[in-house]
Amino acid sequence: MVDFALHALRSNPEIAVFLAIGLGVLVGRVRIGDFHLGSVAGALLMGLLIGQVGLQIPHELKSVFFALFIYAVGFKSGPEFFGSLNRGTLKLVLLSVVLCATALGTILAMYGLFHFDAGFTAGLGAGALTDTAIMGTASSAIAQLAVDEASKSQLNSHMAVAYAVTYLFGTIGLIVFVGSIAPRLLGVDLRSSARELERELGIEREENAISIPYTRIVVRAHRLTAPAAIGKRIADVEALHASMSIERVIRGDRILERSPELVLRQDDILGVYTLREAVAELTQWIGPEIDNPESLSFATRDADIVLTSKRLSGRTIHQIKQQLIGSERMGCFIRTITRQGLELPLLPDTVLRRGDVITLVGRSASVEALAEQIGRIRVSDYRSDIAIHALGMVVGSLLGLLSTHIGMIPVELGVGGGILLVGLLIGWYNSRHPELGALPRAAQWAFSEFGLTAFGAVVGLLAGPAALSAILEQGAALLLSGALVTLLPPLVTLYFGRYVLGLHPMILFGALAGAQTEAASMNKIIEQSGSNTPVIGFTVCYAISNVLLAVCGPIIVAVTAA
Repeated sequence: MVDFALHALRSNPEIAVFLAIGLGVLVGRVRIGDFHLGSVAGALLMGLLIGQVGLQIPHELKSVFFALFIYAVGFKSGPEFFGSLNRGTLKLVLLSVVLCATALGTILAMYGLFHFDAGFTAGLGAGALTDTAIMGTASSAIAQLAVDEASKSQLNSHMAVAYAVTYLFGTIGLIVFVGSIAPRLLGVDLRSSARELERELGIEREENAISIPYTRIVVRAHRLTAPAAIGKRIADVEALHASMSIERVIRGDRILERSPELVLRQDDILGVYTLREAVAELTQWIGPEIDNPESLSFATRDADIVLTSKRLSGRTIHQIKQQLIGSERMGCFIRTITRQGLELPLLPDTVLRRGDVITLVGRSASVEALAEQIGRIRVSDYRSDIAIHALGMVVGSLLGLLSTHIGMIPVELGVGGGILLVGLLIGWYNSRHPELGALPRAAQWAFSEFGLTAFGAVVGLLAGPAALSAILEQGAALLLSGALVTLLPPLVTLYFGRYVLGLHPMILFGALAGAQTEAASMNKIIEQSGSNTPVIGFTVCYAISNVLLAVCGPIIVAVTAA
């Protein structure tokens, strides 16, 4: 049985790849407290283990899987990357540049101190910073080195070992630093700081239009008996109660559709939209609640609207509200606002940017009217424009092969860098012209997650038996240098962001997590503070650092292999 299994693995490398992926994902799900390895690290470790039997894995698989991953990263980050290149987000962009530059400097310092080769150095950066893109772009750069295939194979093996050795502390260390150490260093109480920022963003301002910081919308039917509302127009009653919108009136046997000028009479039955916290007040505002299906059968709609308007981009929720509806109520409420899949705080002074997705709920006509002014309604279409994306990867690969010289130094993007650049451009273009280059979020996740996990599995399998000797050779040095690469860049960036850039602590902590492309540490801050405000800093830095850290891979190889 054992001989059959070994023969199957050695003669059919695809079995080994999928086995490493499957077992790796399962291992990555195992939680110890709040920590889990994740699918990529799990697949790489399983690949290292399975690879000990000695397998011949096609090196090209690694490039194919990495292309899927890096393209998806570019496509997802494109709108935010180009949207963040403006004066309003300059501080966050600068913060990412400082962290990535400090990280690169620390990695190269460890290379000089411990005399690592190019493989160990690139793997150290990828694992300690928990950014596998470094390993992918470095692998492409190693493939271009003027050395024999055995040397390239050894460098790739060392890179996998260094990643595996440093990844564990890289993940735990950053979560602990951002969630516990950084707030103590700045003397910040997370909950108090979050409340302070929310007040700065206008949580105490009275909102009387399309948005307030609650998300649950309900419908109710009430019989009009309250003297304060009898004889008044719908518009007058709604002006008194910001969290209520009258959508339909039943008067005797007649159904009266909404009109702001309609004068209400005693015993009218009103079908209303309202916010959860206002339900208890409706009896006082209107009259007793009753069961009347006809009054509640008005047309409503939920829609995800992508913000593309130049006029509204860069403005706060409060400013957008005033520009869109003036003094007349539109019967719409914001359910959520997301940026790169992360929910933004629904506060009046939260600034929105192109590509943000606003989920509106309300009467159909009003939702559609607002959508025309805000941008476009995101259609629930699960089809991907495979032709555009495949051709995009072709163009990116060709672009990455082009090179030039600065003096005597050859300069090229590398295949990974070329594909990333094209992915950024197509993602940005699609956010404004959805008819071209569709790639739904589920498909983005599949490209990214499967591509990266499979890449990790192949890297581990290729490392093979040489991995054990490499661990014995450099294991202790990698652990020490990995801890420094994990902690020193965010430490430097923490003080730079607070005392040079003057960022609010909550935005700063989210930005630190984003600058190291690590969502787990941001989630820790959100959990401890009870606020979504760190998302404001996270998304810009995440998009910028995804690009900058990927570029670090070829730089590391160029310096250390010289």
